[in-house]
Amino acid sequence: MTIKALENFIHDRKQARGLPLTILKDTVLGIDAEYFFLQQLSPPGKKEPLLHALGGLPFSLKSCLETFLHGLKGAGIKPVFVFKGIQLYRNERPFARPDLRQQKRAEAWEAYDKAKGETAVNIFNEIEPISVSEVSRYAMKLLNENGADYVVAPYSSWAQLVYLLKHEKKFIDAIYGPTEVLLYDVERVITSIDFAGGGFLWISKRNLLAELGGLGSEQLLDLAVLCGLEFSSPFPLIDQSHLTGTMAVRSARDLIRNFVSGYGAVMAYAENPFVKESNYIDTYRRAYCAIKYHVVYTDKGVLEPIITEHAPNDIHEFITQRLPPELYFYLTKGIMGPEILNALTSGELIESVPLDGGESLEYRRFLSDLESMRSQSLSLLTQPLHRFYQAKRVHIVYWYERNNEHEIPHRLTPTTYETVNSWNVHSKVLDPKLMELNPKEVNLEFAVVALDDEKFAASTVTPKTPGELLETSKEILANTYWRFLQLRSFVTPQHTLTPWGKALVTALKASRTEDLFAEPLIAALELIRFKALTAKTYTPSYTGLPIRGTDVEKAHILLIARVASLLPINHMPIGFSGPLSRNLLSFNSFVAKYTQVARILIESTVFSLLANSDADRLAEDNAGWAKLGVSLPFTSGPNSGLGIAMKTYLDELCGKPEPTNDVERVKMKAELKKLFAHALDVVGDVERGFRLWDTVVEAVKLAAKEGAMTNTEATAFTDADAWVQQRR
Repeated sequence: MTIKALENFIHDRKQARGLPLTILKDTVLGIDAEYFFLQQLSPPGKKEPLLHALGGLPFSLKSCLETFLHGLKGAGIKPVFVFKGIQLYRNERPFARPDLRQQKRAEAWEAYDKAKGETAVNIFNEIEPISVSEVSRYAMKLLNENGADYVVAPYSSWAQLVYLLKHEKKFIDAIYGPTEVLLYDVERVITSIDFAGGGFLWISKRNLLAELGGLGSEQLLDLAVLCGLEFSSPFPLIDQSHLTGTMAVRSARDLIRNFVSGYGAVMAYAENPFVKESNYIDTYRRAYCAIKYHVVYTDKGVLEPIITEHAPNDIHEFITQRLPPELYFYLTKGIMGPEILNALTSGELIESVPLDGGESLEYRRFLSDLESMRSQSLSLLTQPLHRFYQAKRVHIVYWYERNNEHEIPHRLTPTTYETVNSWNVHSKVLDPKLMELNPKEVNLEFAVVALDDEKFAASTVTPKTPGELLETSKEILANTYWRFLQLRSFVTPQHTLTPWGKALVTALKASRTEDLFAEPLIAALELIRFKALTAKTYTPSYTGLPIRGTDVEKAHILLIARVASLLPINHMPIGFSGPLSRNLLSFNSFVAKYTQVARILIESTVFSLLANSDADRLAEDNAGWAKLGVSLPFTSGPNSGLGIAMKTYLDELCGKPEPTNDVERVKMKAELKKLFAHALDVVGDVERGFRLWDTVVEAVKLAAKEGAMTNTEATAFTDADAWVQQRR
């Protein structure tokens, strides 16, 4: 997140200078990941306006990143991407700042419902792009696949970039990032690269200060704080005047000139009601110190202020509570994400409104049900930590209950770790099963199917033995997955399959190996257990429901389309074109949230295993740790595109005189290709959706047979399956 006012000032004053790209040949370029992805995915022509209507990742994300990496390679530049980490201390209540995005989304859907498609797209296009944190895990995976280096900063990425630049070993030679970089002892920053034109733009701090009327470096920091940062609000007197861009910068500059410093200006207006009511003096102090004494992760594996001289002793008051160095290490490697660490350090987990608006009671009940998974994650995370964190209270605040806090209990007896620490399976037991099943890698499917062998399952009951720790990545991954499956009741504490585990194995054995259905199948069965994957219409006012056929047929179509929504549609790297469904976007909110919470639980399980010394943490090198992070499942949730395609196919077929006729189905396949013109293979994707449906039905049948589901719940699936067989 850049200082928007200063960015606009720089643009208006044409401060950026150009140089040929050849200057950067044979250099290492530090890249602010958030700045890069916002720059690549936000401009007109690159922005995908319907991302807010579909969910999931931008279709152009992979193409943008790989094209950029190819350009760097051709120019002889080695990149190091730096992602931001834990949020800084915020001196404000949750939801204190208005979120205008949901209002815009509602306006866009209202226009779409009135058949004003172009207006709806334009309104969606006005909404800020999705948070980079939502794409970071997938981006790290792509970077790893392309051999590019990356690191996650403990807190803000810009200070970490400055550390890498200023270090005596010169880890990087230049920075490509936002204007915040200039708040430090850095003379210039690259703001854009044009491979086609063979050049890049950069900003000089010296020229910028001259343009600001001769301000000093310290005063530039004052100006940035007064204009407002991601983690602090702007000075109320600037904010109240509704000034933006160049005018806001000039207003802040004039205050600094008149009162010598930003702090002098703030104190001069200390009795102003707006300043007093907002407690801005405290906000200013915290924001100023958070930048000046920002904490970075050093090459020695410790955290320290970027400026150690005169650094205060109470840094935790404006950064966050300090965590153990080991946790920061796993964060830097992408093994741990920042979400649960944010909750632990701040004591708050903020649940924001989902893309569809979150109006359904079912979704809100689902969020309450997820608190058990969050309790498990926090228990795994805090059990090996200091008692301060074991006793720390963590609350969740929902957007629809902004003044209520719901505590997430995590001091469990026995601890979550103690319930799963009998999984310490070594290579001598693991390798023969790997040779037998021959998976491409140790993954969730292998972990589940392996336990279908009762003899093997019995051999996995392996309490930790001193001196015989897990060593390899495959051992760590396998034991992590088994612990996760036990926590999610697919496996018993005795390491045998539960009825739901048997249902999952049955479904996986019925699927094609290349389909890689383990993650969507686990999500499907979990959502069935959470009463979320049903044929019930959650929010009837949302458009995009089936409209043809009988009520029973509409219910069948909706259920099948929801199952298909567990898979993404494969699309060209451009904005989506085709019909939309707010109703299926609503279901996508369930899928996206489960994917996120499941990933956090798996990350907490890995950390618990490592922090309790169940594995030899010195056995892996840096490359091994990075590979471990990108190997974990539930990297990102799917979009709702395939669900829409499935719903469209079955709904339109229902309107035909003979919907089970082969000729009608062939016509509908051709119609699908026209409706989803930019999909790579919409017919193949729908067929894959049907294959997932088949496996879910097999799982449901076995779950009902084993008594895990009621016959009524299972009948919704089996009846829909019987109906759809002649319509595939």
